[in-house]
Amino acid sequence: MPSIKQNLEKQLQARLDEWKAEIDEAEAKAGGEKARAEAEKAGAEAQKQLWSKVDDLKKKVDSAQQRLVELKNAGEEKAAGIKAEIERLVA
Repeated sequence: MPSIKQNLEKQLQARLDEWKAEIDEAEAKAGGEKARAEAEKAGAEAQKQLWSKVDDLKKKVDSAQQRLVELKNAGEEKAAGIKAEIERLVA
């Protein structure tokens, strides 16, 4: 039976993978960095919103990656202690 730590690592990694796929999709829709600069100049609201979504997702990914490293280095007891925080993050 997997431990709490293993379950949390698996959940967190799965969510990270989802967020990275969302980032790739949003970046493709927005048309890349050149399109981002042009959209910001032109005030294109839809593209601005997509880039805002990308930025938010990247922040979530950074935070989740930090938690994943912390979790991998944690013992079972510490993993149980940060369980609620990780579950909020992946929700």
